[in-house]
Amino acid sequence: MKTASKWVLLTIAGAIMVYMGGFILTDEKLKGISGLLIGVGSVLAVLGVGNMVYSLWLNKPQNKIKNDEKVRMSKIEANDERKIRIREKAGWKTNIVNFYILMALTVVFSLMGVDQTVVTVLCGVFVFQISLGIFLFNYYAKRM
Repeated sequence: MKTASKWVLLTIAGAIMVYMGGFILTDEKLKGISGLLIGVGSVLAVLGVGNMVYSLWLNKPQNKIKNDEKVRMSKIEANDERKIRIREKAGWKTNIVNFYILMALTVVFSLMGVDQTVVTVLCGVFVFQISLGIFLFNYYAKRM
């Protein structure tokens, strides 16, 4: 029941945030903060209710057996060498595609005359991605 109480607290926190955003912060100056509170509170409340229902569902004896089998199978599949290689290859290909998309967006935005702040941020993300790739390559080269 510890997990259920954690989700109840999350639901209550979300409901309080929605209430504050909808009824307490009604001034026009606080409209942005109000919307943010309503959005984040809604997400927390739905997350809390969903996980609370799921944890209560898991506590039923007939469901516990099914869940234990699923957990056992997922642990086996998580350590399967073939699946690990597939995940690594998919992650690498995704990174390459994102790299080219980011590079193209940076060039297109600079040619379109978009605000220099946006282009600078895109360039910063571009440089960060390259730096992170080099760092992780060296890190894993030493570890493996």
